[in-house]
Amino acid sequence: MARQKKGGIARSAGVVAALTLLSRVLGLLRDAVLARQFDKRVTDAFFVAFTVPNIFRRLLAEGGLSSVFVKVFTDYRKNRGEDAARDLAARTLSMALIGLLGVTALGILFAPQLLYLFAGGFARNPQKMVLARDLTRLVFPFLVTVGLAAMAMAVLNSYRHFAAPAFAPVILNVGIIAVVLLFAAKLPRWGMPSAWAIGFGVLIGGLLQLLVQLPLVARYKMLVRPRSPWGDEGVLRILRLLAPSLFALAIYQLNVMLARLLASFLPGDGPVSFLYYAQRLIEFPIGVGATAIATVAMPTWSAQVSTGDIDALKKSFGHVLRLVFFLMLPATAGLMALALPLTSVLFVRGRFSYAMARPTAWTLIGFCSGLWAAGGVRQVQQVFISLEDTRTPVKVSALALVTFAAAGLLLYRPLGTLGLALAVSLASSVNFVALIVLLRRRLGALGLRSVAISLLRSLVSAAACGLVAWLIARGGAWQAGASPANLLRLVWAVVAGGLAFVGCAWVLRSSELRTIRRR
Repeated sequence: MARQKKGGIARSAGVVAALTLLSRVLGLLRDAVLARQFDKRVTDAFFVAFTVPNIFRRLLAEGGLSSVFVKVFTDYRKNRGEDAARDLAARTLSMALIGLLGVTALGILFAPQLLYLFAGGFARNPQKMVLARDLTRLVFPFLVTVGLAAMAMAVLNSYRHFAAPAFAPVILNVGIIAVVLLFAAKLPRWGMPSAWAIGFGVLIGGLLQLLVQLPLVARYKMLVRPRSPWGDEGVLRILRLLAPSLFALAIYQLNVMLARLLASFLPGDGPVSFLYYAQRLIEFPIGVGATAIATVAMPTWSAQVSTGDIDALKKSFGHVLRLVFFLMLPATAGLMALALPLTSVLFVRGRFSYAMARPTAWTLIGFCSGLWAAGGVRQVQQVFISLEDTRTPVKVSALALVTFAAAGLLLYRPLGTLGLALAVSLASSVNFVALIVLLRRRLGALGLRSVAISLLRSLVSAAACGLVAWLIARGGAWQAGASPANLLRLVWAVVAGGLAFVGCAWVLRSSELRTIRRR
């Protein structure tokens, strides 16, 4: 049975990873389009403007409510039946709408004040501040559609249907790219700045992201009308779990906010964009690997806790942690070895120069140093949520925030965005280690010895991957950006590095490689 569960997690994670990979590729294409179409003043303003509703999205929708709702909704389905679960969905929908619409209205009203929190350095450039304010107000309604899409995702995930929710972000990126390419040049003729095309693309893509999931929600008979949430037992249970979870996520988002704020005080136009582009690249393996696995593992862990099978929970958690490290370590080695080639090929075109690619690459290397921990943190937090303990992640996240603030303030002046990235990595590492220690105290032995052995195998294989990729890439003329020769060399470096990793893992008899090959 345990093997079946592991296989189910690996299979479903493969589906989510493939669709997330497509979404991330389109996300990189989207960023490349923006880098070519707009100067750094516009992209700096948009990335900050988009950060504001995105932080609330992660707090109120995808991060907090989604995980907690999956836990409680799964428990209702298993122990109370489909009718009770449907009623819970209707009442939770009402609560979500109240929160999303209220925050959206406040966000539009107080956009200037929010920008001083997220990018106070923009005040030195009034034109950039005005553009960021207008874009913030334009994209804030995205929070409502993406919040409802996240709730649809939670319902589908509880039924172990992962494909449509994983495909939805693809639609968002397609919407942004299409609107920018079709309308950016035309908007000035209609009396609007061309930069607003990005905002309109976000709104259209967010709506499509919701609509693509609704037919499947209806198939499970969960397309419900809102019902009053006041005094409902299930809603109160969600709120009790959600409040500490929001604090934990809020602390993490404070890291993001502080990083953007410090970057906004660095000289010149570009530091916020360098940080953003590097974060986008680092989110590529996190989304394809860590987030995909955590998404499909959460319903399994919630069901195991509901039936009291803690031993199965610990076994599946150990399996998941080994699988995450198996994916994160070669990604770390590959991204470090190919940081400059990647940023050059992806972004050096139009208004983005090779001189801008270099600080972006160094920032990416800084983020890579904590990639293993960032992937692990997501899994441990989901285990605590499945145990209905959302307070422990709050305390640990507070420690991580203090770590980041101290390291960020110390490093951002001498090292620029590289220093901020290193501070984020250090905070992630502290977060992961502290969570693992506390989880072991609560549940007892977690099988960490087998995780450590697997980690060592993956580390050796990842080192081979990075070395091969670096040796192939070092002769490239990366100043030329996405030239045919550079594209060929980069593809060959990625393929050869991947083959080196798989070959070493096979020689070292990695069980994770066998699991992926079977599933």
